[in-house]
Amino acid sequence: MANGTAARSTARLLERRHVTRAGMSRIAVMAAVGAAIWFTRPDTIGGLAGSAFLVAVLFCDSVRERMRVGRRDALTLWLAAMLAQLREYVVYLGLAIGAVLAGIGGAWGWAAGALVALALRDCFLVAREAPPAPPARPCPPGDAEPSDDPRHPGPGRRSAPLADLARRVLIFPQPVRFLAIAVTATLWDARVSFITLIVGCVVAVTAALVDPSSARGRR
Repeated sequence: MANGTAARSTARLLERRHVTRAGMSRIAVMAAVGAAIWFTRPDTIGGLAGSAFLVAVLFCDSVRERMRVGRRDALTLWLAAMLAQLREYVVYLGLAIGAVLAGIGGAWGWAAGALVALALRDCFLVAREAPPAPPARPCPPGDAEPSDDPRHPGPGRRSAPLADLARRVLIFPQPVRFLAIAVTATLWDARVSFITLIVGCVVAVTAALVDPSSARGRR
C-alpha cells in the first residue's frame, strides 16, 4: 500500500513535468544499466547497489502504470515491451561480466543458458495462452456457492487472492526474476543467479503444463 501511494504521488509529480509513460520506460532502462554496472563489481557492495537499482526499475514500472497521461496505442505498448526485454539482457550482461571478473568458470555459458531458458519460457507461455473461458452458467436459486453461505463467510474470496498470487509467482515474470537476481547476487554470486533463473523458467513451463490457466495471467 505504501509503495502504491508513493508511486501514485510520483506519477502525479512527473506528469506535471510532462513526463510520459514512454519516458518512464526509458528511465527504467537507464536504471537497469546502473544495475548492470554495479553487478560487474563481484562483491557485496556491488550486489547491494545493483539490487537497489533493480528496485528502482520496478518502481519505475509501478509509476508508469499509475500515469494518466501518455499514449497507450500499439506502438507505445510494443516499445515498452521491447525496452523491458532490453533492460533484462543488460542486467544479465552485467552479471556475466562480474562473474568473469570474479573468476567464476563458465560464466558466459551460464548466462547463455539463462537467456535460452527465458526465451523458451516466453515462447511456451505465449503458445499456451488461451482465450478467456465463457461466463459460468448462473446458479439456480437455492444453489448458492460456498462463499455466499452465511455459515461460511467468504472462504472463496479469501483464498482467491492467494491462489492468484501463487500463479503470478509460478509463471516467473520479470519482477520476480529481478527480485531473485537481487537476492542471489547479494548473498551468493552471479552463477547462483543464473541457475536460479534457469530453474525458475523451468518451473514456469511446468506450471503452465499442469495448470494451463496460469499462462493467461503471465502479464
